Amino acid sequence: MNNGRINNGRFSDFDDEVRELVVDFESTVLRGESQFFDVDELEIIIDYYLETNDLHPLEAAVNYAEQLYPDSTSIKVRRAHWLIANNKNKEALNRLLELHRTVPDDTDVCYSLGVAYSTLGQSEKAIEAFNQAAADGWQLGHIYANIAEEYFRMKKFSIARDYYIKALDTDSYDNPTLHGFLEACEYLNDYASAVDYLSKFVKREPYNSEAWYCLGTAQLELKMYERAADSFEYAIAIDSTYIEAYYQLSSCHEGLGNVPLAASDLLRIAEVQPEQRLMAYSAIGLLYARSQNLEAALFYFRKALELDPYDVESISRMAICFLHLGDLASARSQIIKALDINPKNNEVLCSAAVIADASGNYERANNYFEELILSGTYTEQHCRLYTNFLFIHEQYDVLIEFALESLSILPHDSFYSTYLAAVYFLTNRYNKANSCLPDVQPELLADICPQMMEHPRFAPLIPSIDKKK
Repeated sequence: MNNGRINNGRFSDFDDEVRELVVDFESTVLRGESQFFDVDELEIIIDYYLETNDLHPLEAAVNYAEQLYPDSTSIKVRRAHWLIANNKNKEALNRLLELHRTVPDDTDVCYSLGVAYSTLGQSEKAIEAFNQAAADGWQLGHIYANIAEEYFRMKKFSIARDYYIKALDTDSYDNPTLHGFLEACEYLNDYASAVDYLSKFVKREPYNSEAWYCLGTAQLELKMYERAADSFEYAIAIDSTYIEAYYQLSSCHEGLGNVPLAASDLLRIAEVQPEQRLMAYSAIGLLYARSQNLEAALFYFRKALELDPYDVESISRMAICFLHLGDLASARSQIIKALDINPKNNEVLCSAAVIADASGNYERANNYFEELILSGTYTEQHCRLYTNFLFIHEQYDVLIEFALESLSILPHDSFYSTYLAAVYFLTNRYNKANSCLPDVQPELLADICPQMMEHPRFAPLIPSIDKKK
Protein backbone atom coordinates (compact mmCIF):
# COMPACT_ATOMS: atom_id res chain seq x y z
CA MET A 1 0.00 0.00 0.00
CA ASN A 2 1.46 3.37 -1.07
CA ASN A 3 1.62 6.31 1.33
CA GLY A 4 0.63 8.96 -1.25
CA ARG A 5 4.19 10.23 -1.69
CA ILE A 6 5.71 7.51 -3.83
CA ASN A 7 4.23 7.36 -7.31
CA ASN A 8 3.67 11.00 -8.18
CA GLY A 9 6.36 11.68 -10.76
CA ARG A 10 8.59 13.52 -8.31
CA PHE A 11 11.59 11.39 -9.26
CA SER A 12 11.67 12.38 -12.93
CA ASP A 13 14.94 14.28 -12.46
CA PHE A 14 16.60 11.55 -10.37
CA ASP A 15 18.00 8.11 -11.14
CA ASP A 16 16.62 4.77 -10.00
CA GLU A 17 18.97 4.47 -7.02
CA VAL A 18 17.68 7.73 -5.56
CA ARG A 19 14.07 6.71 -6.09
CA GLU A 20 14.54 3.30 -4.51
CA LEU A 21 16.34 4.66 -1.44
CA VAL A 22 13.81 7.45 -0.84
CA VAL A 23 10.85 5.11 -1.30
CA ASP A 24 12.46 2.62 1.10
CA PHE A 25 13.08 5.39 3.66
CA GLU A 26 9.52 6.69 3.43
CA SER A 27 7.93 3.25 3.65
CA THR A 28 9.92 2.38 6.78
CA VAL A 29 11.51 5.16 8.83
CA LEU A 30 8.82 7.78 8.15
CA ARG A 31 6.28 5.21 9.34
CA GLY A 32 8.10 4.63 12.60
CA GLU A 33 9.93 1.45 11.61
CA SER A 34 13.64 0.78 11.92
CA GLN A 35 15.70 0.37 8.78
CA PHE A 36 19.45 0.25 8.28
CA PHE A 37 21.04 2.62 5.78
CA ASP A 38 24.75 3.21 5.45
CA VAL A 39 26.17 6.73 5.47
CA ASP A 40 26.35 7.01 1.69
CA GLU A 41 22.71 5.98 1.34
CA LEU A 42 21.56 8.49 3.93
CA GLU A 43 23.54 11.21 2.17
CA ILE A 44 21.65 10.41 -1.04
CA ILE A 45 18.30 10.49 0.76
CA ILE A 46 19.05 13.78 2.53
CA ASP A 47 20.39 15.38 -0.65
CA TYR A 48 17.19 14.43 -2.46
CA TYR A 49 15.09 16.27 0.12
CA LEU A 50 17.47 19.23 0.04
CA GLU A 51 17.16 19.50 -3.74
CA THR A 52 13.38 19.19 -3.65
CA ASN A 53 13.14 21.48 -0.58
CA ASP A 54 10.88 18.96 1.14
CA LEU A 55 11.56 20.11 4.70
CA HIS A 56 9.49 17.73 6.83
CA PRO A 57 11.04 14.45 5.61
CA LEU A 58 14.39 16.27 5.36
CA GLU A 59 14.37 16.89 9.10
CA ALA A 60 13.39 13.29 9.77
CA ALA A 61 16.18 12.02 7.52
CA VAL A 62 18.82 14.22 9.19
CA ASN A 63 17.63 13.20 12.67
CA TYR A 64 17.74 9.51 11.75
CA ALA A 65 21.20 9.85 10.21
CA GLU A 66 22.52 11.56 13.34
CA GLN A 67 21.19 8.72 15.48
CA LEU A 68 23.05 6.13 13.40
CA TYR A 69 26.22 8.14 12.68
CA PRO A 70 26.62 10.90 15.29
CA ASP A 71 30.31 11.47 14.45
CA SER A 72 29.94 11.61 10.66
CA THR A 73 31.31 14.85 9.17
CA SER A 74 29.11 14.48 6.09
CA ILE A 75 25.97 14.18 8.23
CA LYS A 76 27.00 17.23 10.29
CA VAL A 77 27.41 19.15 7.03
CA ARG A 78 23.90 18.16 6.01
CA ARG A 79 22.54 19.27 9.37
CA ALA A 80 23.98 22.68 8.54
CA HIS A 81 22.21 22.63 5.18
CA TRP A 82 18.97 21.74 6.96
CA LEU A 83 19.50 24.80 9.18
CA ILE A 84 20.07 26.97 6.10
CA ALA A 85 16.93 25.57 4.48
CA ASN A 86 15.06 26.70 7.61
CA ASN A 87 16.65 30.18 7.55
CA LYS A 88 18.79 29.47 10.60
CA ASN A 89 21.85 30.75 8.81
CA LYS A 90 23.92 32.00 11.74
CA GLU A 91 23.53 28.74 13.62
CA ALA A 92 24.53 26.86 10.47
CA LEU A 93 27.62 29.06 10.08
CA ASN A 94 28.67 28.54 13.70
CA ARG A 95 28.36 24.76 13.37
CA LEU A 96 30.34 24.77 10.15
CA LEU A 97 33.10 26.97 11.61
CA GLU A 98 33.44 24.55 14.51
CA LEU A 99 33.55 21.65 12.08
CA HIS A 100 36.10 23.45 9.91
CA ARG A 101 38.46 23.81 12.87
CA THR A 102 38.31 20.05 13.26
CA VAL A 103 38.66 19.13 9.57
CA PRO A 104 40.10 22.23 7.85
CA ASP A 105 40.90 20.40 4.61
CA ASP A 106 37.46 18.86 4.10
CA THR A 107 36.24 20.43 0.85
CA ASP A 108 32.59 19.61 1.57
CA VAL A 109 32.84 21.62 4.77
CA CYS A 110 34.54 24.47 2.89
CA TYR A 111 31.84 24.48 0.22
CA SER A 112 29.09 24.52 2.85
CA LEU A 113 30.86 27.38 4.62
CA GLY A 114 30.71 29.28 1.34
CA VAL A 115 26.97 28.65 1.12
CA ALA A 116 26.45 29.80 4.72
CA TYR A 117 28.49 32.98 4.22
CA SER A 118 26.55 33.66 1.03
CA THR A 119 23.18 33.42 2.79
CA LEU A 120 24.44 36.00 5.28
CA GLY A 121 25.56 38.35 2.51
CA GLN A 122 29.28 37.95 3.30
CA SER A 123 30.44 37.52 -0.27
CA GLU A 124 34.19 37.94 0.25
CA LYS A 125 34.28 35.22 2.90
CA ALA A 126 32.03 33.05 0.71
CA ILE A 127 34.49 33.38 -2.18
CA GLU A 128 37.40 32.46 0.07
CA ALA A 129 35.56 29.35 1.28
CA PHE A 130 34.54 28.33 -2.25
CA ASN A 131 38.15 28.67 -3.42
CA GLN A 132 39.23 26.35 -0.60
CA ALA A 133 36.50 23.92 -1.70
CA ALA A 134 38.00 23.85 -5.19
CA ALA A 135 41.25 22.34 -3.90
CA ASP A 136 40.37 18.74 -4.77
CA GLY A 137 39.09 19.59 -8.26
CA TRP A 138 35.66 18.09 -7.55
CA GLN A 139 32.46 19.82 -8.82
CA LEU A 140 34.51 22.75 -10.11
CA GLY A 141 31.77 23.92 -12.44
CA HIS A 142 29.32 24.48 -9.59
CA ILE A 143 31.99 26.05 -7.40
CA TYR A 144 33.00 28.49 -10.14
CA ALA A 145 29.32 29.33 -10.71
CA ASN A 146 28.90 30.09 -7.01
CA ILE A 147 31.99 32.30 -7.04
CA ALA A 148 30.61 34.09 -10.10
CA GLU A 149 27.34 34.78 -8.29
CA GLU A 150 29.19 36.27 -5.32
CA TYR A 151 31.18 38.62 -7.55
CA PHE A 152 27.92 39.51 -9.31
CA ARG A 153 26.36 40.44 -5.96
CA MET A 154 29.40 42.62 -5.30
CA LYS A 155 28.79 44.28 -8.69
CA LYS A 156 32.18 43.12 -9.94
CA PHE A 157 30.62 42.12 -13.23
CA SER A 158 33.80 41.61 -15.23
CA ILE A 159 35.18 39.09 -12.72
CA ALA A 160 31.74 37.48 -12.44
CA ARG A 161 31.62 37.04 -16.22
CA ASP A 162 35.04 35.37 -16.20
CA TYR A 163 33.97 32.91 -13.53
CA TYR A 164 30.71 32.13 -15.32
CA ILE A 165 32.86 31.25 -18.35
CA LYS A 166 35.11 29.06 -16.19
CA ALA A 167 32.01 27.30 -14.88
CA LEU A 168 30.59 26.76 -18.36
CA ASP A 169 33.94 25.58 -19.70
CA THR A 170 34.28 23.05 -16.89
CA ASP A 171 31.11 21.06 -16.44
CA SER A 172 28.32 23.39 -15.32
CA TYR A 173 25.79 23.65 -18.13
CA ASP A 174 22.89 24.58 -15.88
CA ASN A 175 20.55 27.33 -16.99
CA PRO A 176 21.26 29.80 -14.15
CA THR A 177 24.95 29.82 -15.13
CA LEU A 178 24.15 30.60 -18.76
CA HIS A 179 21.74 33.35 -17.83
CA GLY A 180 24.10 34.67 -15.16
CA PHE A 181 26.83 34.99 -17.78
CA LEU A 182 24.47 36.85 -20.13
CA GLU A 183 23.31 39.16 -17.34
CA ALA A 184 26.91 40.00 -16.42
CA CYS A 185 27.52 40.92 -20.08
CA GLU A 186 24.40 43.06 -19.97
CA TYR A 187 25.65 45.06 -17.00
CA LEU A 188 28.98 45.46 -18.76
CA ASN A 189 27.15 46.54 -21.93
CA ASP A 190 29.26 43.97 -23.74
CA TYR A 191 26.91 41.87 -25.81
CA ALA A 192 29.61 41.37 -28.43
CA SER A 193 31.58 39.21 -26.00
CA ALA A 194 28.41 37.29 -25.17
CA VAL A 195 27.78 36.57 -28.86
CA ASP A 196 31.39 35.50 -29.38
CA TYR A 197 31.45 33.10 -26.42
CA LEU A 198 27.95 31.67 -26.85
CA SER A 199 28.51 31.09 -30.57
CA LYS A 200 31.37 28.77 -29.60
CA PHE A 201 29.37 27.25 -26.76
CA VAL A 202 26.47 26.12 -28.97
CA LYS A 203 28.93 24.40 -31.30
CA ARG A 204 29.91 22.05 -28.51
CA GLU A 205 26.42 21.95 -26.94
CA PRO A 206 24.15 22.17 -30.01
CA TYR A 207 21.10 20.72 -28.23
CA ASN A 208 21.09 23.18 -25.35
CA SER A 209 17.98 25.31 -25.89
CA GLU A 210 18.94 27.78 -23.15
CA ALA A 211 22.29 28.43 -24.81
CA TRP A 212 20.60 29.17 -28.14
CA TYR A 213 18.13 31.43 -26.33
CA CYS A 214 20.91 33.37 -24.58
CA LEU A 215 22.83 33.67 -27.85
CA GLY A 216 19.72 34.98 -29.61
CA THR A 217 19.12 37.49 -26.82
CA ALA A 218 22.64 38.89 -27.13
CA GLN A 219 22.33 39.05 -30.93
CA LEU A 220 18.97 40.80 -30.60
CA GLU A 221 20.51 43.45 -28.34
CA LEU A 222 23.07 44.09 -31.07
CA LYS A 223 20.25 44.31 -33.65
CA MET A 224 21.56 41.24 -35.46
CA TYR A 225 17.93 40.41 -36.16
CA GLU A 226 18.30 37.66 -38.76
CA ARG A 227 20.96 35.76 -36.82
CA ALA A 228 19.01 36.19 -33.60
CA ALA A 229 15.88 34.83 -35.28
CA ASP A 230 17.83 31.75 -36.34
CA SER A 231 19.04 31.23 -32.77
CA PHE A 232 15.54 31.46 -31.34
CA GLU A 233 14.25 29.04 -33.99
CA TYR A 234 16.95 26.57 -32.91
CA ALA A 235 15.83 26.96 -29.29
CA ILE A 236 12.22 26.32 -30.33
CA ALA A 237 13.20 23.32 -32.47
CA ILE A 238 14.80 21.78 -29.38
CA ASP A 239 11.94 22.76 -27.06
CA SER A 240 8.70 23.63 -28.82
CA THR A 241 7.18 24.88 -25.53
CA TYR A 242 9.90 27.48 -24.94
CA ILE A 243 7.47 30.41 -24.69
CA GLU A 244 10.09 33.11 -24.05
CA ALA A 245 11.84 32.15 -27.31
CA TYR A 246 8.66 32.84 -29.30
CA TYR A 247 8.41 36.31 -27.75
CA GLN A 248 12.02 37.06 -28.60
CA LEU A 249 11.58 35.67 -32.12
CA SER A 250 8.67 38.07 -32.55
CA SER A 251 10.94 40.94 -31.47
CA CYS A 252 13.44 39.93 -34.16
CA HIS A 253 10.81 40.07 -36.90
CA GLU A 254 9.49 43.34 -35.52
CA GLY A 255 13.03 44.70 -35.70
CA LEU A 256 13.17 43.61 -39.33
CA GLY A 257 9.96 45.54 -39.98
CA ASN A 258 7.84 42.43 -40.60
CA VAL A 259 4.99 43.04 -38.16
CA PRO A 260 2.64 40.35 -39.60
CA LEU A 261 5.36 37.71 -39.18
CA ALA A 262 6.07 38.99 -35.68
CA ALA A 263 2.36 38.59 -34.90
CA SER A 264 2.35 35.06 -36.32
CA ASP A 265 5.24 34.17 -33.98
CA LEU A 266 3.04 35.15 -31.06
CA LEU A 267 0.09 33.18 -32.45
CA ARG A 268 2.34 30.11 -32.40
CA ILE A 269 2.37 30.46 -28.61
CA ALA A 270 -1.39 30.02 -28.52
CA GLU A 271 -1.00 26.88 -30.63
CA VAL A 272 1.64 25.14 -28.51
CA GLN A 273 0.18 26.25 -25.17
CA PRO A 274 -3.51 27.22 -25.45
CA GLU A 275 -3.51 28.39 -21.84
CA GLN A 276 -1.17 31.19 -22.97
CA ARG A 277 -3.66 32.61 -25.48
CA LEU A 278 -4.57 35.63 -23.38
CA MET A 279 -0.94 36.69 -23.01
CA ALA A 280 -0.30 36.05 -26.70
CA TYR A 281 -3.30 38.14 -27.84
CA SER A 282 -2.35 40.98 -25.51
CA ALA A 283 1.24 40.89 -26.80
CA ILE A 284 -0.01 41.02 -30.40
CA GLY A 285 -2.14 44.01 -29.49
CA LEU A 286 0.91 45.72 -28.04
CA LEU A 287 2.91 44.84 -31.15
CA TYR A 288 0.34 46.47 -33.44
CA ALA A 289 0.10 49.46 -31.11
CA ARG A 290 3.85 50.03 -31.43
CA SER A 291 3.53 49.92 -35.23
CA GLN A 292 0.69 52.48 -35.06
CA ASN A 293 -1.88 50.00 -36.38
CA LEU A 294 -4.25 50.96 -33.59
CA GLU A 295 -7.38 49.30 -34.98
CA ALA A 296 -5.57 45.95 -35.19
CA ALA A 297 -4.22 46.53 -31.68
CA LEU A 298 -7.73 47.12 -30.33
CA PHE A 299 -8.95 43.96 -32.10
CA TYR A 300 -6.41 41.77 -30.27
CA PHE A 301 -6.88 43.50 -26.93
CA ARG A 302 -10.58 42.74 -27.24
CA LYS A 303 -9.77 39.10 -28.06
CA ALA A 304 -7.74 38.95 -24.85
CA LEU A 305 -10.62 40.46 -22.90
CA GLU A 306 -12.99 37.85 -24.30
CA LEU A 307 -10.88 35.31 -22.43
CA ASP A 308 -10.62 37.45 -19.28
CA PRO A 309 -12.75 40.61 -18.96
CA TYR A 310 -10.66 41.63 -15.94
CA ASP A 311 -7.29 41.58 -17.67
CA VAL A 312 -6.21 45.05 -16.58
CA GLU A 313 -3.12 45.16 -18.78
CA SER A 314 -5.20 44.74 -21.93
CA ILE A 315 -7.70 47.31 -20.66
CA SER A 316 -4.99 49.86 -19.87
CA ARG A 317 -3.32 49.30 -23.24
CA MET A 318 -6.67 49.79 -24.96
CA ALA A 319 -6.91 53.08 -23.11
CA ILE A 320 -3.60 54.22 -24.62
CA CYS A 321 -4.81 53.20 -28.09
CA PHE A 322 -7.91 55.36 -27.67
CA LEU A 323 -5.68 58.21 -26.50
CA HIS A 324 -3.59 57.98 -29.68
CA LEU A 325 -6.75 57.82 -31.75
CA GLY A 326 -7.78 61.14 -30.22
CA ASP A 327 -10.64 59.63 -28.21
CA LEU A 328 -9.72 60.99 -24.78
CA ALA A 329 -13.14 60.20 -23.32
CA SER A 330 -12.82 56.49 -24.13
CA ALA A 331 -9.23 56.50 -22.87
CA ARG A 332 -10.36 57.91 -19.54
CA SER A 333 -13.26 55.47 -19.33
CA GLN A 334 -11.00 52.46 -19.90
CA ILE A 335 -8.31 53.56 -17.45
CA ILE A 336 -10.90 54.22 -14.75
CA LYS A 337 -12.15 50.66 -15.29
CA ALA A 338 -8.59 49.32 -14.99
CA LEU A 339 -7.92 51.34 -11.84
CA ASP A 340 -11.11 50.01 -10.27
CA ILE A 341 -9.96 46.44 -10.91
CA ASN A 342 -6.31 46.78 -9.85
CA PRO A 343 -4.96 50.21 -8.92
CA LYS A 344 -1.52 48.79 -8.10
CA ASN A 345 -0.75 47.11 -11.44
CA ASN A 346 2.31 48.65 -13.11
CA GLU A 347 0.76 48.84 -16.59
CA VAL A 348 -2.35 50.45 -15.15
CA LEU A 349 -0.34 53.05 -13.22
CA CYS A 350 1.79 53.88 -16.25
CA SER A 351 -1.19 54.23 -18.57
CA ALA A 352 -3.03 56.28 -15.95
CA ALA A 353 -0.04 58.62 -15.71
CA VAL A 354 0.16 59.08 -19.49
CA ILE A 355 -3.59 59.74 -19.80
CA ALA A 356 -3.62 62.12 -16.83
CA ASP A 357 -0.74 64.04 -18.41
CA ALA A 358 -2.57 64.20 -21.73
CA SER A 359 -5.60 65.53 -19.84
CA GLY A 360 -3.49 68.39 -18.47
CA ASN A 361 -3.37 67.05 -14.91
CA TYR A 362 0.35 67.12 -14.17
CA GLU A 363 0.04 66.50 -10.43
CA ARG A 364 -2.06 63.38 -10.87
CA ALA A 365 0.23 62.09 -13.60
CA ASN A 366 3.27 62.67 -11.40
CA ASN A 367 1.61 60.85 -8.49
CA TYR A 368 0.90 57.83 -10.68
CA PHE A 369 4.48 57.76 -11.94
CA GLU A 370 5.90 58.10 -8.43
CA GLU A 371 3.68 55.31 -7.15
CA LEU A 372 4.83 53.13 -10.02
CA ILE A 373 8.54 53.79 -9.40
CA LEU A 374 8.23 53.35 -5.64
CA SER A 375 6.45 50.01 -6.15
CA GLY A 376 9.59 48.51 -7.65
CA THR A 377 7.49 46.62 -10.23
CA TYR A 378 8.26 48.92 -13.14
CA THR A 379 9.83 47.94 -16.45
CA GLU A 380 12.56 49.72 -18.38
CA GLN A 381 9.90 51.13 -20.73
CA HIS A 382 8.08 52.66 -17.76
CA CYS A 383 11.33 54.29 -16.61
CA ARG A 384 11.85 55.82 -20.03
CA LEU A 385 8.34 57.21 -20.14
CA TYR A 386 8.86 58.71 -16.70
CA THR A 387 12.18 60.25 -17.78
CA ASN A 388 10.54 61.88 -20.80
CA PHE A 389 7.66 63.10 -18.61
CA LEU A 390 10.14 64.78 -16.23
CA PHE A 391 11.96 66.37 -19.16
CA ILE A 392 8.82 67.76 -20.78
CA HIS A 393 7.74 69.30 -17.49
CA GLU A 394 11.25 70.65 -16.80
CA GLN A 395 11.65 68.69 -13.56
CA TYR A 396 15.36 68.68 -14.21
CA ASP A 397 16.69 67.99 -10.72
CA VAL A 398 14.45 64.96 -10.31
CA LEU A 399 15.38 63.77 -13.80
CA ILE A 400 19.10 64.04 -13.08
CA GLU A 401 18.76 62.03 -9.89
CA PHE A 402 16.64 59.37 -11.60
CA ALA A 403 18.89 59.15 -14.67
CA LEU A 404 22.06 58.86 -12.58
CA GLU A 405 20.48 56.09 -10.53
CA SER A 406 19.48 54.31 -13.75
CA LEU A 407 23.01 54.67 -15.11
CA SER A 408 24.41 53.11 -11.93
CA ILE A 409 22.41 50.01 -12.89
CA LEU A 410 22.86 50.28 -16.67
CA PRO A 411 26.24 52.00 -17.18
CA HIS A 412 26.60 54.03 -20.39
CA ASP A 413 22.96 53.54 -21.36
CA SER A 414 22.51 55.89 -24.30
CA PHE A 415 18.91 56.84 -23.47
CA TYR A 416 19.67 58.22 -20.01
CA SER A 417 22.98 59.69 -21.17
CA THR A 418 21.12 61.63 -23.87
CA TYR A 419 18.61 63.08 -21.43
CA LEU A 420 21.38 63.96 -18.98
CA ALA A 421 23.35 65.72 -21.73
CA ALA A 422 20.27 67.72 -22.71
CA VAL A 423 19.42 68.71 -19.13
CA TYR A 424 22.98 69.68 -18.28
CA PHE A 425 23.13 71.78 -21.45
CA LEU A 426 19.83 73.50 -20.73
CA THR A 427 20.95 74.31 -17.18
CA ASN A 428 24.36 75.62 -18.37
CA ARG A 429 26.38 72.80 -16.83
CA TYR A 430 28.47 72.45 -19.94
CA ASN A 431 31.31 70.34 -18.56
CA LYS A 432 28.87 67.71 -17.34
CA ALA A 433 26.99 67.85 -20.64
CA ASN A 434 30.26 67.30 -22.44
CA SER A 435 31.04 64.19 -20.34
CA CYS A 436 27.80 62.56 -21.54
CA LEU A 437 28.41 63.04 -25.27
CA PRO A 438 30.26 59.76 -26.03
CA ASP A 439 27.17 57.77 -25.01
CA VAL A 440 24.31 59.85 -26.46
CA GLN A 441 21.83 58.89 -29.17
CA PRO A 442 22.23 61.74 -31.68
CA GLU A 443 18.77 61.22 -33.20
CA LEU A 444 17.12 61.42 -29.76
CA LEU A 445 19.23 64.41 -28.79
CA ALA A 446 18.22 66.20 -31.98
CA ASP A 447 14.58 65.58 -31.08
CA ILE A 448 14.64 66.73 -27.45
CA CYS A 449 17.37 69.39 -27.56
CA PRO A 450 18.00 70.62 -31.13
CA GLN A 451 19.77 73.74 -29.88
CA MET A 452 22.55 71.59 -28.48
CA MET A 453 23.05 70.01 -31.91
CA GLU A 454 23.65 73.49 -33.33
CA HIS A 455 25.84 74.84 -30.53
CA PRO A 456 29.38 75.61 -31.82
CA ARG A 457 31.02 74.01 -28.79
CA PHE A 458 29.04 70.76 -28.80
CA ALA A 459 28.05 70.13 -32.41
CA PRO A 460 31.50 68.85 -33.46
CA LEU A 461 31.60 66.46 -30.48
CA ILE A 462 28.23 64.79 -30.94
CA PRO A 463 28.32 61.42 -32.74
CA SER A 464 27.26 61.59 -36.37
CA ILE A 465 23.58 61.36 -37.16
CA ASP A 466 21.78 59.72 -40.03
CA LYS A 467 20.34 62.78 -41.79
CA LYS A 468 17.56 60.67 -43.28
CA LYS A 469 16.14 60.20 -39.79
